[in-house]
Amino acid sequence: MSDDSDLRSYTRRGALGLMGAGGVLAATETLGFSNFTRDRNINIAVTNDLNSLLKVYVDDEDPIDGQRLDQESATVYFENQSDIELNTIEIDISNSGGGSVKYDPSFSGDSNPFTIDSLPSGHRENITISTQSSGIADITLDISTDTLPDLSIELSRDFHIDNSSTPP
Repeated sequence: MSDDSDLRSYTRRGALGLMGAGGVLAATETLGFSNFTRDRNINIAVTNDLNSLLKVYVDDEDPIDGQRLDQESATVYFENQSDIELNTIEIDISNSGGGSVKYDPSFSGDSNPFTIDSLPSGHRENITISTQSSGIADITLDISTDTLPDLSIELSRDFHIDNSSTPP
């Protein structure tokens, strides 16, 4: 019987020890966590039009950047440099200068605002803007497209066509 009583005393001591250890663990921090945060860095790259998804430039691949063009007309190109087809590119052209202008798009559409329905990757379209009288045309292009739910392109570009010094 003494063996049996020794076994019971070890069992009681073990049970009391486990309960004591559980109480200590319940009362102290267990080094677990309930919240985890991490800083994320977001890089937004702003590039000129010659390297952008929708490349917008005039005649000699000069990006449109407020320049004055001493000529009767300017051809503005819209080139898709992305890997996907761009759809419904809306181009609203306004002239705040004194000279009247005429628009000649390479795509279907004969009224302002113009719409390029589809521009496949690597393709381009253009609009030739011509002055109809001597003077300066201050042109603003407002361009937008919402090809994908998470991708939209919006830009505004200004330039001037100066036909006042062009010989007849």
